[in-house]
Amino acid sequence: MILFALTTMSCVVYHPHLVDIPLISKKGDARLNAGISLMKFHATVSAGISDKIAIQTYGSTAGDHIYYVQQAVGYYKDLGNNKVFEVYSGFGLGYGDAYRDANPGDLYGHYQVYFSQFNFGKIGCNFANADLGIALKAGYLHSKLNDNNYYEANFPPKPVEIYNYDCLLIEPQAFLRLGGKKLKVCLQAGSTVVYKFTNRDKTIPYLALNMGLGFNYRF
Repeated sequence: MILFALTTMSCVVYHPHLVDIPLISKKGDARLNAGISLMKFHATVSAGISDKIAIQTYGSTAGDHIYYVQQAVGYYKDLGNNKVFEVYSGFGLGYGDAYRDANPGDLYGHYQVYFSQFNFGKIGCNFANADLGIALKAGYLHSKLNDNNYYEANFPPKPVEIYNYDCLLIEPQAFLRLGGKKLKVCLQAGSTVVYKFTNRDKTIPYLALNMGLGFNYRF
């Protein structure tokens, strides 16, 4: 599993980010979620700042200048019977790097994500104080990637080319948290579907499925 993670993460520019699905239920409710997903460290802080509004900050890194940060503002509603609905909108900024040993070649650069995300789940279940839920994220991905002989092998190497990509992102996610009243173990899984509007003859290297394990603390 570790070998697969190392191999996969070194070959993609983008992957689904496992942002916490906090299921905020009241003002003052706050959560800290931290863990690892396919060799990438991530952390999320979420808090209810009013009876309806929540804020969320997320960040992840895999070293070697690879990172992603995201800020969102959301609306939440307690539906009763421990069921919670949330919707967040926000902006993310990241840097990715993919390489091919066969060429060899490298594709790297910054990207931005503008998104909305819908969360639904249940908190405080009778079994192991479980929280569980699902999410659907939809957004617009814009990236400016530098092609250093990634798409074609060239000897001698040709000058770096720059490609701008505009894409639609669809990202479903699911999670399960088990443990005590405050501290729980969190299992997450998410996937990504990318639809390109520009440079459709080129392939963006991305990871379609991501899984993570971490800890979630409720203040």
